Amino acid sequence: MGKIKGSEAIIQCLLEEGVKTIFGFPGGAVIDLYDNLMDSEINHVLVRHEQGAVHAADGFARVTGDVGVALLTSGPGATNGVTAIATAYMDSIPMVILTGQVPTPLIGNDAFQEVDIVGITRPCTKHNYLVSKAEDLVPTLREAFHIARTGRPGPVLIDLPKDVVASMVEFSEKKPIRMQNYQPTYEPHMGQVEKACKEILKAKQPVLYVGGGVILSDSNEELTTLAKKLNIPVTMTLMGLGGFPGRDPLSMGMLGMHGSYTANMAVAKSDLLIAVGARFDDRVTGRIDAFAPHAKIIHIDIDPTSISKNVTVDIPIVADCKHALTAINNWLAASD
Repeated sequence: MGKIKGSEAIIQCLLEEGVKTIFGFPGGAVIDLYDNLMDSEINHVLVRHEQGAVHAADGFARVTGDVGVALLTSGPGATNGVTAIATAYMDSIPMVILTGQVPTPLIGNDAFQEVDIVGITRPCTKHNYLVSKAEDLVPTLREAFHIARTGRPGPVLIDLPKDVVASMVEFSEKKPIRMQNYQPTYEPHMGQVEKACKEILKAKQPVLYVGGGVILSDSNEELTTLAKKLNIPVTMTLMGLGGFPGRDPLSMGMLGMHGSYTANMAVAKSDLLIAVGARFDDRVTGRIDAFAPHAKIIHIDIDPTSISKNVTVDIPIVADCKHALTAINNWLAASD
């Protein structure tokens, strides 16, 4: 395509990522981008407040499974979105948030509506970027979408200085994203799968503890197959609701502070807890030393940092929930 204006390149990147809807609120730092956005086929939803834009993009991502996109201006526009970004981060929702920034020569000079939004959102984003050079604009956008939707999903913020958006940039052909320091593990280690299956077959009172990872990985069928095959009762976190049929006789509803007596007692008396895409939140565990005191714990999660973070587990399986549950079901079927 050759060189095009940075704002046009951003729109082209959004289109190649399949973005059809964007939520935002205009401002001076992103006005050039809005000019091109209004001429594109992307549907822009105008909100009354930037926090609403990011919450709406979050909700859009939860319902569709696509990456939600929000567009905010600099300074107060960006900071208004922080609460909604933190919500998406806590719930592992794939999003890309575009924020305007003052021109690069003014960064660090306390310019009008200058805010270090990269520093502010570092604790509540999966990753974030300040695009300081025009040649980095297109690669950064493509990388951001890749990070947002792969592995454990999450929000990624891109801070866009006004001069970079107005620059002429090279719009190169898209190639597969390869990041040396970011390579999520999707397939489970079969040695760990075998260990888990042997413990499942030995257990007398196993319980499946299901979190939002089952929803995000679309592994409800594989979970249901495992539960029904071995008649294992299922309890869900708030984010895991819907991952297993709520009216099924094996469903015990939620556990923890806001959960059912049945679910909490089942976990307390279980001899094997199979955690699938859950993070052992404090609202679920209560006192760590009194949580599932008699149980060995199997933990399946695509995020290795979530395993043994709050509760020490006996058999960790780092993998996508769908792939791990499929491997467990296949191993159990072969052992029949």
